[in-house]
Amino acid sequence: MKQPSRSFLTILTLLAFLGGVGLASFFLLDLTWLLGIISVGFLAALLGKKFPPVLLVGMVLVGSGIGMLRYNFALQDNSPHPLSQFNDIEREVTLTGEIIAEPDSRSNHTKYNLEISSWSDGIVEKFVSGRVLIKTQKLPEYFYGDELSLRGKIQTPFETDEFSYRDYLARNGIKSVMYYPSLKKISSGNGNIFLAAMYRFKAAFEAKLNQIYPEPHASFMAGLLIGSRRGISESVMDDFNTTGLTHIIAISGYNIALVIALITGLFGSLLPRKWQFPVALIFVTVFTLLVGANAAVVRAAIMGLLAFFALTIGRQYHVGLAITLTAAAMILWNPYTLQDVSFQLSFAAVLGLMFISPLLEKYLAWIPNKFAVRESLLMTFSAQVTAVPLIVFYFARLSLISPIANVLVAPAIPLAMLLGALSIIAGWIFLPAGILIGFLAYGLLTYILKVAEWGAALPFASLAVNNFTFALVIIYYAALIGFLVWKYNFQAKKIL
Repeated sequence: MKQPSRSFLTILTLLAFLGGVGLASFFLLDLTWLLGIISVGFLAALLGKKFPPVLLVGMVLVGSGIGMLRYNFALQDNSPHPLSQFNDIEREVTLTGEIIAEPDSRSNHTKYNLEISSWSDGIVEKFVSGRVLIKTQKLPEYFYGDELSLRGKIQTPFETDEFSYRDYLARNGIKSVMYYPSLKKISSGNGNIFLAAMYRFKAAFEAKLNQIYPEPHASFMAGLLIGSRRGISESVMDDFNTTGLTHIIAISGYNIALVIALITGLFGSLLPRKWQFPVALIFVTVFTLLVGANAAVVRAAIMGLLAFFALTIGRQYHVGLAITLTAAAMILWNPYTLQDVSFQLSFAAVLGLMFISPLLEKYLAWIPNKFAVRESLLMTFSAQVTAVPLIVFYFARLSLISPIANVLVAPAIPLAMLLGALSIIAGWIFLPAGILIGFLAYGLLTYILKVAEWGAALPFASLAVNNFTFALVIIYYAALIGFLVWKYNFQAKKIL
């Protein structure tokens, strides 16, 4: 067996790290055991310089051991006075805290994420630390940076056999919830100046969209451009879910590529090549924070920046290394991200485009590529091969109309986004000009919404799939990986 390449060893170790984090979420090992696994792995890696199989085992042990160790550290609450210690006591208490994130406003309620500084039961007041998510009425409105006093019962987020809201919130450091507490504003303007300005810009952006477009087009355009779903009605979301079009209102690599293209277009001739990446890094980071920085957005941002960095320094972009490095970096920062559905679906889709599309391409060669029909089908089928098991497992639904719906809307989406961005820019300068451009985008938005409505109304557009267990997900991916290993090895031998 020849010595494995450095990139292969890096990818193997990063995958083992991800596997270690995943294993630790099911069962925990004592710190002594973890240090022992890592030490044995290092020793095997050193001895394996002349024995490649031993080297591979050593790198797997090192990566998985560090992954389990990182997850163990994430479980530790080092706060001397954690708020969560008061969860589920059977009486109302008063908390004081500051809104630290953009409010999540829905059709009939609003959620606020607060960093709590004090707890009181009316007799004793204590300094505490921790975050609480509250659900309350839409009015009165509160904003990022407001300091509030809230009175109610602190609860532990719920868990069921199908879904753990506790783990979902833990990804953002939230371990407590309160439902419809009594609220009183103490002060405002306490947050980070940069974030406050960014949230004000986002609110102004959405307000300008509402001046240019009617509903549901305004909310739909906000979803296309900045991933906002707050104003999208439940009926429209149901149509998107049924037809498998939800991804078009989620920020993806396409949005990040547009930001980078805009930067290179504006500054490419003004800045030296070595300064283009730092400028792109700033703009992409701001855009990522603006649209919410969820797992799928962060994945797209990191991979887009890695590709642009490789281009600016004249290095070859290794897609496999970029994917694993991005995933490992995100999990290292927050191990709970591995349990995020959007994280899993985002990477599954990217892996499908990377490994499945080359295999399917020849089978779709007979389809004309006019209006990007063949490309849309190829991307849809490739992403679904790797993402469908997760979609069925988490949402118990399989969209049969998705390939057709995606092909029908794919040509309209980039043009709708471009016209939408131009309408906003023009609208800020001269509103009638923005409305004029908006008329063109309005037609495209109407077309996409009608395709979703038509597709969702068809019989058997989607099927309910019950009892699709996690074991079936594992079996599916094990079989798929085995097939891909065999297929690519077979092709390599044919070439040799």
